[in-house]
Amino acid sequence: MLGPGGHSVLIRGNAGTGKTTMALQMIEEMQEIENSFYFSTRVSDAIMLNQFPWLARRLYGEDEGEVIHQEVDEAHREMDGVPLEPPRPIPGEQDQARYWLNKLKLRGAFGFEVRPGQAFPQNRIDLSELEKVYSTVERGGKGKALVVIDSIDALAEACGVNQATVITSIQKDLVEGKRANAIFVAESNDRYLDYLGDGVVELVISDLDRRRLREMNILKLRGCAIHQPKYLYTLRGARMRTFPDRSSDAGLALKAWSSLPDREGKISLGLVDLDRLTKGGVAPGSIVLIELGHGVPLPITSLLEQVMVANFVSHGHGVLWVPLKKETAEAARARMAQMVPRESFDRQVRIAEVTGESPDPNLPCLMPVEGSNARQDLSWKNVAFALKETSPPSLSIMGFDTLESIYGGKTMDQLTEHFAAVKRHRHLFVGFTSPSTQSTRRLTDLASCHLKVERIGGTVIVYGVEPFTECNVLSISDGQEGPRLELVPII
Repeated sequence: MLGPGGHSVLIRGNAGTGKTTMALQMIEEMQEIENSFYFSTRVSDAIMLNQFPWLARRLYGEDEGEVIHQEVDEAHREMDGVPLEPPRPIPGEQDQARYWLNKLKLRGAFGFEVRPGQAFPQNRIDLSELEKVYSTVERGGKGKALVVIDSIDALAEACGVNQATVITSIQKDLVEGKRANAIFVAESNDRYLDYLGDGVVELVISDLDRRRLREMNILKLRGCAIHQPKYLYTLRGARMRTFPDRSSDAGLALKAWSSLPDREGKISLGLVDLDRLTKGGVAPGSIVLIELGHGVPLPITSLLEQVMVANFVSHGHGVLWVPLKKETAEAARARMAQMVPRESFDRQVRIAEVTGESPDPNLPCLMPVEGSNARQDLSWKNVAFALKETSPPSLSIMGFDTLESIYGGKTMDQLTEHFAAVKRHRHLFVGFTSPSTQSTRRLTDLASCHLKVERIGGTVIVYGVEPFTECNVLSISDGQEGPRLELVPII
């Protein structure tokens, strides 16, 4: 958009998708453009600035208050029938810069010719609103210009022509002729205008299990490669935030994580946003199900395992861990090295692994199991003995893909005593299931807290089934201290 020449983008979507928010934010972020003009054909500038106060300085400079009052006074004068002073054209340049506008005046919007001496049918077409756009850009000086028309539908309606005619006129005269940049906001998702702009962005609201999803589709960027055509986004805080594809990230290690305390009789899951989803944490004695959808990347979901394990270790509690994807105890221990001290991990965490399958059978954190019956291997008597140097409550965190690969599809039948002990002694059980595991349905019936993790394109989302929550994007932002994990609500 900031390259040589002018460019145009069409933003379209149904009501409530965030078209105006996106257009205004583009004005703010394009700092290299000296002259930005926003034409709101549905809502006054004063109302817009009440909703988006951060925009005032970018559009109006230091004296935005004076400008707004002046515009309100002018609007009142127009309502009282007092004519305003017409904009002063730039001598010698207007005719050339308004070729398509003048052509529209001569031909009209319905294909009829106006011959010399014939009166122009002003009752059918009124181009005064469109002329205001031209005049504003012409008075803007020689710097780069950005014009936002919100919406093109309303401007076309005011002029008495169709949207394609208005876009063509601005595209030819201002974008190509004066090298201005233009953003056209369309009020519907009809595709018939897509061929007119240099770029087309579609904003869509969809539904996921009665929860709102917002998706941006980049349909066209003339002359540019589109590496990620779809983005999930949120309008939290009256600003648009999109989320990049992190599905191919591997070897992510959280370094900036900090311990969270248990509060008001609830156990923290180790992440502020997870505690938010579970209404402040989970009650002691809870069974928590985290259901993983198709294609959810292991490096991403492994981070959820890590924050839970790390938080329990930081408080001196014990952890019985069966990692996802049959990860070895040695590998699980290595990826926790930057989050908790090695000596604390070895003292407080026991990773269940079948005897003879561990590359290093002497690991202090290893808990050898026979692998024939989970009732015996994971009996609470064995767990309590392995974690005898830790303080309660303890965490049992288990990947059911690993459990079922060891004990078969009837693993749940073999864990009844373990579940009973967790509830009786007010510990915590967290089970991760995948689409292929057979234990999901029975664990759903047993769980007092049920979270779902899904992948949409390259973005991972998390939402609560019990308790019911909105969709949240599992966002990983890069910082000086390493990746930072957060759940951002889609609102």
